[in-house]
Amino acid sequence: MTMQALLSRRAVLAAGATILAAPHIARAAAAPLVIYDSLDYVGVAAKAFTAKTGIAIDRVEQGGTGGVLGKIAAEGDKPRYDIVWVEGSAIMQRMSLAGIFGTHPDLAARAPYTELGKSLVDGRGTFFPVTASTTGITVNTKKIPAAQYPKTWEDLANPDFAGVIAAKDPNLSGPAFQWLAGFFQAVGEEKGKALLKRVLTNKAISGLPSGGTVNKALLTGNAKLAITQDSATFGKIAAGEPLVSLYPSDGVVATPAAIGISARSANVEAARQFVAFVLSAEGQKALLDGDDSDYFFVPLIEGVAAKPGRTTAIPFLLLDNAKAALNETAWKTWYRENFVP
Repeated sequence: MTMQALLSRRAVLAAGATILAAPHIARAAAAPLVIYDSLDYVGVAAKAFTAKTGIAIDRVEQGGTGGVLGKIAAEGDKPRYDIVWVEGSAIMQRMSLAGIFGTHPDLAARAPYTELGKSLVDGRGTFFPVTASTTGITVNTKKIPAAQYPKTWEDLANPDFAGVIAAKDPNLSGPAFQWLAGFFQAVGEEKGKALLKRVLTNKAISGLPSGGTVNKALLTGNAKLAITQDSATFGKIAAGEPLVSLYPSDGVVATPAAIGISARSANVEAARQFVAFVLSAEGQKALLDGDDSDYFFVPLIEGVAAKPGRTTAIPFLLLDNAKAALNETAWKTWYRENFVP
């Protein structure tokens, strides 16, 4: 073989090697998967997913659901995110109806959901429940004797509790809006509004911005009871705080942390891989790798147990997402006008 022929052959082989390697080069150079979220455990999920797949993730965490929604609204028709992951099926339903999410029903069909998980699935295949919690009543056991523990929402109107009940602002918190909508569903809207006006009589603590500020009021401030997310309560109980989580007999609504893929994502296949991962036993177990409140969730995937001490046998109500989404603006406005300083 002549030297010229040998060089030509080497050039062809080199070109072929480059073509074969191209998909790997493309994957390595692909833009990171962008996630907008307000949950502590998204970071550990992202780390586990990247370790498994090599797909990089750019996590944009906000202090609460309100921050995520504000960022999405600000970006309008030019979204930067590929995935949204927040708490509250009503809020996810509203975004779904606004066309923010793409449709991927096969992801829910393939997930090994528990019965609770199946009951929370969006029938349109636009968002997917990953974990669940609820909002109940948290009591500081050093401030309220067991004989006075409320058993129903109506019991919060006890005159002994006047001015000492804390709550989050539904305008800033996804779980708080889910609770408000579920509360109206459980007791009736008009009755519920009248009851809350008798219960939340101290604006200094009835429109707090976050679970952290509610816990601070409950543990070191003027609050003795709180209407708050039970996962936060179990996180504090595990840390040795004197709290107990109660579930009113007239109903508590399931609050899923749900995930959706942007309808405008340019990274759909990677996004689908991520959703499939967190809806697997492996991914769900990764979400337990932490000690803050969000890690004390009710698992929705078969074969995964909650953290020790976390109550899971709760008779959840299922929210009418369509009605809650329809009334979101009106109910949030009413709450702000009556209970937020």
